Amino acid sequence: MMKSGVRSRSSFVRWGALLPLLAAGCLASTSPTPSATPTAQTRPELSCERQGAERIETASYRGGSKPDVLKVFHKNADGNPPLYMSCKEVDLNGDGRKDMLQYLDKFGRKLREEFDHDKDGLADQKSYYEAGVMVRDEHDSDSDGKIDLIEHYQDGKRVRLERVSVAPSSTAK
Repeated sequence: MMKSGVRSRSSFVRWGALLPLLAAGCLASTSPTPSATPTAQTRPELSCERQGAERIETASYRGGSKPDVLKVFHKNADGNPPLYMSCKEVDLNGDGRKDMLQYLDKFGRKLREEFDHDKDGLADQKSYYEAGVMVRDEHDSDSDGKIDLIEHYQDGKRVRLERVSVAPSSTAK
C-alpha cells in the first residue's frame, strides 16, 4: 500500500516517457499551415535581391541543417572593392523564416534594416541610414501593413516622433 502523495517508481517511468510527447503537443502550433489555407494572394517574405548576385553564402549559427544567415554579394562597378556584401538575411528565432534583412553599401555601412516582429513574413519595422547613421525608423505597431509611427533621427539621436494616422475612407459609414 502506498502513502498518499507518494508515487511508485513505475508511475514516474510511465509519465517520464509521456512528458516529451505531451510537451511537444503543447508547443505545437494550432494555426493552419500555409498550404492548408489557400489564399487569393501570397504574402511576400522578407528576402534579399538575388538577381545579378556574384556570390551567395549561407551559414548556420545554431549548428542545424537549415541556414540561419544568408549573405548576398554583388560586384562593385568601380572595382574597389571588387565584391561587397549588399544584403544579409537572418532567421533569429530558428523558425525557418527571415526575421531581419540588412542592406549594405559597398563600404559595409548600413543602408536599411527591415524586421519582422510578428512573424507574418512582412516587415513591421524599417530603419533607414545615411553614411551608416540612422536617420529614420518606421514602425507598423498594429500589424495592419501600414506604417503608423515614424521616428526621425539627427546625428544618431531622435529629434522628432511622428504618428501617422490614416484618414477614414469616404465609403465608411
